[in-house]
Amino acid sequence: PKSNCKIETPFHVKLPYYFSRGGHIDQSYQITQWYPKPAVYDRDGWHEMPYLNQGEFYSEFGSFDVKITLPKNYVLAATGDRIDEPEEELWLNDKVIETEKLVTDKNFSSDNSFPASSTEYKTIQFKQYRVHDFAWFADKRFHVLKGETRLPHSGNKVDTWAFFTNSEPTLWSKSIEYINDATGFYSELNGDYPYHHVTAIDGTISAGGGMEYPNITIIGESNNAFTLETTIMHEVGHNWYYGILGSNEREFPFLDEGLNSFYEMRYIRSKYPNEKLTSLLGKDTTFKFFGLNKLKHKAEYELAYLYAARKNIDQPIFQSADKFTSYNYGGIVYSKSALVFDYLMNYLGQEKFDQAMQFYFENWKFKHPTPNDLIKTLEYYLNTDLSWFVNEMLLSSKKIDYRIMAHRELSDHSHAVLIKNNSNVFGPVALSAFKNKKLVGTVWYNAFEGKRVFEFPPSEIDEFRIDADQFIPEIDRKNNVMRTKGVFKRIEPIKLSFLGKIDNPLYNQLNFLPIGGYNQYNKLMLGCAFYNYNFLQKKVEFTIAPMFALGNKTVVGYADIARNILPNSNAIQQITLKAKVKSFSHYFENTQPFNDEHSTTYQSFNLNYYKVAGTIDVELKKQDPLSKFTQHVGYTSNFLFVDNLAFNFKDSLPSINKQNTPTIINDAYYTLQNVRVINPYNLKVNFHHNDLFGKLSAEFNYAFTLKGKKSFDVRLFAGTFVYGSQINKQPYLYRTSGYTGAQDYLFDNNFVGRNDLVGLPSAQFAENDGALKVPTFLGQSNTWMLAMNIKSPKIGILPLKLFADIATVDGSSGYLLKDKFFYDAGLNVSLWKNIFEIYIPFAYNKEIKDVMTLNNKGNWYDAIRFTFNLHLIKPRNFISNNLM
Repeated sequence: PKSNCKIETPFHVKLPYYFSRGGHIDQSYQITQWYPKPAVYDRDGWHEMPYLNQGEFYSEFGSFDVKITLPKNYVLAATGDRIDEPEEELWLNDKVIETEKLVTDKNFSSDNSFPASSTEYKTIQFKQYRVHDFAWFADKRFHVLKGETRLPHSGNKVDTWAFFTNSEPTLWSKSIEYINDATGFYSELNGDYPYHHVTAIDGTISAGGGMEYPNITIIGESNNAFTLETTIMHEVGHNWYYGILGSNEREFPFLDEGLNSFYEMRYIRSKYPNEKLTSLLGKDTTFKFFGLNKLKHKAEYELAYLYAARKNIDQPIFQSADKFTSYNYGGIVYSKSALVFDYLMNYLGQEKFDQAMQFYFENWKFKHPTPNDLIKTLEYYLNTDLSWFVNEMLLSSKKIDYRIMAHRELSDHSHAVLIKNNSNVFGPVALSAFKNKKLVGTVWYNAFEGKRVFEFPPSEIDEFRIDADQFIPEIDRKNNVMRTKGVFKRIEPIKLSFLGKIDNPLYNQLNFLPIGGYNQYNKLMLGCAFYNYNFLQKKVEFTIAPMFALGNKTVVGYADIARNILPNSNAIQQITLKAKVKSFSHYFENTQPFNDEHSTTYQSFNLNYYKVAGTIDVELKKQDPLSKFTQHVGYTSNFLFVDNLAFNFKDSLPSINKQNTPTIINDAYYTLQNVRVINPYNLKVNFHHNDLFGKLSAEFNYAFTLKGKKSFDVRLFAGTFVYGSQINKQPYLYRTSGYTGAQDYLFDNNFVGRNDLVGLPSAQFAENDGALKVPTFLGQSNTWMLAMNIKSPKIGILPLKLFADIATVDGSSGYLLKDKFFYDAGLNVSLWKNIFEIYIPFAYNKEIKDVMTLNNKGNWYDAIRFTFNLHLIKPRNFISNNLM
């Protein structure tokens, strides 16, 4: 204490060809994370940590004196002030004049190539005090703009600079405005900027849209003006939280990213109060993409949070950066933090809150404050207890859900409104009243548990809404509205939308999409799907998809409904109750002649199947949110009604036997999936059973990851019958070559020709059981089966792979005289992995070939088969698979 030491060290850095936010691309240089950094020593001890993409850094304040030598025609921008460089200043001012003329004339070139480097060199010196990092950027192509802004409290002048290339020059023409507005906005609400310049750089980064450094920020490709402004503004804002306050972003990321996103949201709300979510796409508000033109820009933060919260995979705000999943680092640290501070501000009052935050900034700048310092400072200045905010909003992942239960108008024309707290979150609630869609007034009420009646002053009111201004981060706003008159006071009108829209809490959204299909018996099928699901998971989701079959004039189709339950449990992530129904034809013949003594008659036989299935699926909770494991256990009961042909032996005329008694087959299952990048795998265990048979199977898939994201895929299968007589097990045998349509006893798959024995449709199969690709009835078993299937990586750029399979079964089943191995190998044309695959076997057992020859299928092309797994295409899971 109270002493010092001097450390000197030479160091050399070899610049990478771009890594995260630093390096070089050709002759453009972005020099960040480039020198040995002293670790921070604070009240919690040493913090020796390197830069990381997520959580970035925690650095110590210091004074920097940096000299950079480079060819004279490089334009150089850096942290700090240029020292005694009049020649460089004049050269840059000439650049500014040149750039301003290009802006005025709108005459930027599309040429973004590098000019030759000057043979002369220059050395530029920069100095800066009270900063905790130093970054610099050099590019011979930079255009330069310069401006200035006056700080709102001190009146000091700050220079603003923009350096950009011909990549997006038109967008950058107004960049000085964006920098000025951001600097003024953050200074006004927090405290004046303490340095002499603010600079934005047009560069290329491989992590995120922009990156902050003291005095200077680098911005990636923006595509539209609104995105460029919000990115510049966000990164400039980091100067206050990341820069001047110097919060520990690794341990408390919400102190930087969260608070900065909160002020970003306020900036947009202040400067562009009518801005819609479509601005993110660079479109005007007439663009009706999924209803984004109807949503305020704030919905960007709400949707990011709700996507995780509705699936119960969100995490508490108050934890270190390394504890967050990559999605939640954005959806929680950035988005939910912004929402909960907006909630707090509007509950306490904006003016009081802003004064408190200015007090916090002034008292803690350059001192590395912690969350406790923020909360204690706000409590002291505002004279209020914020324990509810810390416990409910920061330390937990509880979900807020208030609901209007009832309304009654009292004799004095005041109103009593019954509100229920559906959650266990103890947070304040706002109630608004409307007359003819115009706001009458809003009252904030303190937190409560259970139910409470709130009184509203005498007024003419036809509607009450909880959180009408949407300041509360609620999980479900569909129960927030009640009309004071009418029969269905809480039921919102249905709004029909093509394809789908983001939910509007004032409507019950019903989406529709024309659909079609084809199989050999129904022929062409046309219909329409009606469904209510979209980007955000709902408590109840459904699909109703009727179709009319043009071939046999039959109504077919499918429907499903799911109830998603999010328990407050340390063991269970989500419980889903599902019901599915579907019906299609599995046989049709419309010209079947029968002769008798007097005439020839023609009959039509249309055989349908009807499947009803009920499932309870339990997703087990990850003990570590970063785990790549996902586990499910569940139970499904399948009720199958299948028409078939029955013969009247008296006159030998067939008739259709309608099966009114269902076949019931139950499936108890467990699935485990590890989605790690290297060597992912999954395991599926199923127990199919009813009172007649029990069949236990396990399938293990492992992808050996090779160079270039290619993989060698291996599948292992094992199955055994647990109980059942030979005759009862007959329809459910293990089969070496997977299932044909007729063998798909659960009717899980969709087949073009379910019962076709010849022609192209008969070549379709499902890769179940032994999953040999060559067609054969050999190797069926009513005891046990083992199999292994291998697929190579793609061969070159073509969708071609090699495959090999081997399977063995118990020969005592009657299909073989002794234990036997079956094998095949050949070429796999993988047009759509796991969905549409073609298999061309070139080698397989002699016994299989002999049987095929006996059945007049001895040619090589007779062995070709394909899979077409349309049932695996689930649009509602597309976003999940790509985000999480």
